[in-house]
Amino acid sequence: MAPMKSTVVLALLSCGLAAGCGQAKPPATDRPDAVDHEVSKPPLAKEASDSIEEQTKVHRLKSTKRAVYDAFVYVNRLPEGPEQWETPVDVAGRIFGRLANQEGRILLKVPTGMERESYLGFKTFFRYEGETQVGNCAACHTLPEFTDSKEHLVTRGGSPVITPSLRNLAQTKVDIRTVIMAKIATSIQKRSGEADEIDEAYAAMNISEEDVPGLVAFLKLLNDVPDKDYRDLIVGVTLLDTSGDIE
Repeated sequence: MAPMKSTVVLALLSCGLAAGCGQAKPPATDRPDAVDHEVSKPPLAKEASDSIEEQTKVHRLKSTKRAVYDAFVYVNRLPEGPEQWETPVDVAGRIFGRLANQEGRILLKVPTGMERESYLGFKTFFRYEGETQVGNCAACHTLPEFTDSKEHLVTRGGSPVITPSLRNLAQTKVDIRTVIMAKIATSIQKRSGEADEIDEAYAAMNISEEDVPGLVAFLKLLNDVPDKDYRDLIVGVTLLDTSGDIE
């Protein structure tokens, strides 16, 4: 009889050690790899529609500005504003460096509403040196708001005034052409030595009435459009051949 008892004991021990033999499995939530979908649901993410990218359907967009000019800057990766300690001349230098690269490879992209005339007006606006078509406008109308918010003396015998922003002039009653013509007259006075008190930025200006249409066309690109139209500006860009305008 002894051999039979040993056989029974060994059988019972084997059953007890075998996986799942007469033992209940631990609840699923006790296993480290278990996922309780009722308990472990992640919190709802913030609605994507709240983001600028979702509203405009444009990726990597940080700026909330919505003008044709801003679309032009975005698609050509131009500076949106100065880096720390950069002067307006430094920013303009970076802009023209980038333009030279794009123009030479005929890769300059323009959104709907920007033509060759307004593009050349853009260059005149930011150009700060040279023999012709030097607007030096960005010396006071600095990026990104197109104003340095500082006082400047801009008329002979006048009083200093704060530089106005050039964005969204369509919402004002400003006659852009009249203002530019007045700036040309002021620059002539400054460069001729007739009005030394006028801000030094006018000494670098060298534009004529022939440059006015391009500058007017460019300034009109600073008017904001709705978000839904802004996306169309970016996805609908075309290439502008300015290889003949390389400086």
